[in-house]
Amino acid sequence: MTISELEDILLSDYPSTKLKEHEEELFKLIPELEKCKGFDQKNPWHIYDVLEHIYQVVDNTDDILDLRYAALFHDIGKPEVFKEDSNGVGHFYNHWLVSEEIFNRFAQVHEFSEKRTKTISKLIFYHDKSIDKLDDRAQSCLLKEFSPQELMMLFKLKRADLLAQNEEYNYILNNYDKTEKELLKKY
Repeated sequence: MTISELEDILLSDYPSTKLKEHEEELFKLIPELEKCKGFDQKNPWHIYDVLEHIYQVVDNTDDILDLRYAALFHDIGKPEVFKEDSNGVGHFYNHWLVSEEIFNRFAQVHEFSEKRTKTISKLIFYHDKSIDKLDDRAQSCLLKEFSPQELMMLFKLKRADLLAQNEEYNYILNNYDKTEKELLKKY
């Protein structure tokens, strides 16, 4: 699979279908994804293994290439940081850092522009942050780091991610809507 072929798939309707059909080639292009296949998250927030969750998130995002790349890489680092607590619950502390690192290596090898790399990296890094719980200073920093378009992409990714988890937690979508509106007013 070439980058061009991957991007064609990522921009298609329901990319997960084609990604699954070409999984062997996909794993050659992005070997870290293979570790995600069958990786039980052991967490009540998650109903899928890591790879199926990633596929669902990709499907749940708009067909914006940078957004779909962020969806493809957002949780790719989870197998590397997995810890199981004494109650058998899985945790993935700082997985976004490892996921961002994996994406940045991929972007460098495939000569992504600095702007594209930075945008996708920010989306991956912030996808799991509780933005509504940031204080005013931290929110101001976030607004300086993100353009309004990037901020909207971040919330699209956060929604797509939540919708690919246990539906019991979908009530959080309302928080995302409220926080996004509040932040966009500050630009």
